[in-house]
Amino acid sequence: MSLEPSDDPVRRRRVRSASPRTRQVVVRFSTEELDAVRSRARLAGLAVGAWIGQAATNALEAQRNAATGLPDLLRLHSDVVRTQQMALASSVDVARVEELLLRLDAVIDAVTAEVERARR
Repeated sequence: MSLEPSDDPVRRRRVRSASPRTRQVVVRFSTEELDAVRSRARLAGLAVGAWIGQAATNALEAQRNAATGLPDLLRLHSDVVRTQQMALASSVDVARVEELLLRLDAVIDAVTAEVERARR
């Protein structure tokens, strides 16, 4: 069974990397999974192997970005909490600050969950 359809003239390779790609990994798929991978590769205009490689490197980059952004989010959270405390001390309406704090908490939870998932 061929891993890549031969009737797809649009397939192309990924962009060249700074260093040669000399390492390989064998990946096994069920029939349904391979059909889905082929479909996504075709939509992206990439060969199946190129699409898998791009998906893997995109996932790595997303993990790096999530882990890098967490300290910045935590510092921002601290700043918003401090702003909330100052607003409360001055009898100012803090509803907007509290709304921002809730939204920020949700983003921090999402990024933390992503970082934790990446560690497993």
